[in-house]
Amino acid sequence: MSPLLDYAARIRESFPEAVIDTRTELGMEVLLVGRDHLAGVARVLRDEFGFDMLVDLSVVDWVPRDPRYDVNYQLLNMADQVRLRVKVQLPDEHAPHLASVIDVWPAADWHEREVYDFFGVIFDGHPYLRRIFMPDEWIGHPLRKDYPVGGVPVEYKIEPAYVGANVVPSRARPAAGGVPARLRRDRGRQSHWTWTGPPASGVRSVAGEQPATDEATPEEKAADKGPDT
Repeated sequence: MSPLLDYAARIRESFPEAVIDTRTELGMEVLLVGRDHLAGVARVLRDEFGFDMLVDLSVVDWVPRDPRYDVNYQLLNMADQVRLRVKVQLPDEHAPHLASVIDVWPAADWHEREVYDFFGVIFDGHPYLRRIFMPDEWIGHPLRKDYPVGGVPVEYKIEPAYVGANVVPSRARPAAGGVPARLRRDRGRQSHWTWTGPPASGVRSVAGEQPATDEATPEEKAADKGPDT
């Protein structure tokens, strides 16, 4: 029996209706699983077949196909270097739901947040399901194929002094060298730098103030050096 059929047979012992299909796509073995059984199938694959690493989680929007979405879990058995794709198909719903697998593979945390952000899939049981790339107030999910494509006004902000509710020490970001003094000076202040189209040069300005500059003042340069230098 091939490994793929072995996986399917064992899963069907515990979840008779879980496996919808088995196939090979471009050399990758694929298990097509019903969405109501995803969490149970994930535990069987991890505990009994050694798929202990979730390498990636991605979605393909096949609109107008029904079911619309393919949710792909790329798994790896690290000991044997065996790979497997678990695929779940979701219908065309405003906010399709799917069980989170973060309890099985903790690496699913940010992957599920990315899928939620860009495709709007709700992962039930995720402890902190919120956007990870787009602003919290963003409307819609940009990688859906029916998302409107066109120019939108863009306004940038200087790097904030916090991440969520956690205040970040001034010298803790970025990882290499801390935050320059000019960013500590402007952090949180609306910059009003707007993109007005090509060319990029000469289009940055601060409304009502002197043109913005990336050059630190002598005092800021001294502050960057710190007392120990």
